[in-house]
Amino acid sequence: MNEKRAIQHATPRSADRLLAILEMLAEEERGCTLAALSKGIGTPKSSVLNLMRALSQGGYVDHADGIYRLGGRAFSLASAIVARRRFPEAALPILRRLAETTSETAMICEMAPGGDEFVYIAKAESTQALRFAATVGDRRPLYATAGGLVLLAYLPKRFVDDYLSRTTFRKLTPYTKTDRADIEALLQEVRERGYALTTAGSTLGLTGIAAPIFGSGGLVGGVVLGIPTERYQLHSQQLIDETVAAARDISQVLGQISQTQSV
Repeated sequence: MNEKRAIQHATPRSADRLLAILEMLAEEERGCTLAALSKGIGTPKSSVLNLMRALSQGGYVDHADGIYRLGGRAFSLASAIVARRRFPEAALPILRRLAETTSETAMICEMAPGGDEFVYIAKAESTQALRFAATVGDRRPLYATAGGLVLLAYLPKRFVDDYLSRTTFRKLTPYTKTDRADIEALLQEVRERGYALTTAGSTLGLTGIAAPIFGSGGLVGGVVLGIPTERYQLHSQQLIDETVAAARDISQVLGQISQTQSV
């Protein structure tokens, strides 16, 4: 074993040790004994044993006959990371199909750094003269948009509560919801029906539909369809159904990538 794994960084020692243990187990297909792990990361066996108990309880490590091996949770996490690296490229064919089928602009969004906005990371544009205008890299507020609401609806409750407590809600149009209770009610509606729908929430004359994208590790992002409201009213249910189906198809693709990588 490489004793250079011994921790020499200023980061918390237990976190460094956990990562070093996982790295060792990832490299050793047949697993490692407690003594080997202790030597490999330069840590007393008693300390390593406590860490292994935590990893075992979490499902990240399996222990049998004195040998530790990576557990199911570790492989699931690795698969989710691999799938995430293929996103959004793997979703582009489905996004383009959605734009072609609906003749509307289709986007993929994800949370932006900072946690107050989302960002568009992929786009398939409508060919119609009057269309939703947005660019990859554009950011939008979470509370006033279909894309933002669909992300908030499926994020952990602790994050959502913190966001709603610290955010100043501004009227972007006369129809923007700025009352916390109203926004929480919208989030509950999203969870119940599986998609978000806003009309003139952030832009007059625009209706947004968004549906969540899930990978093996949970929420990844959302599919957003931007439609001039007059056109939305002509084909509302079809547009909703196509958006939800596209998000479901992308989620399946990401799950298939994860399964392939974990075989």
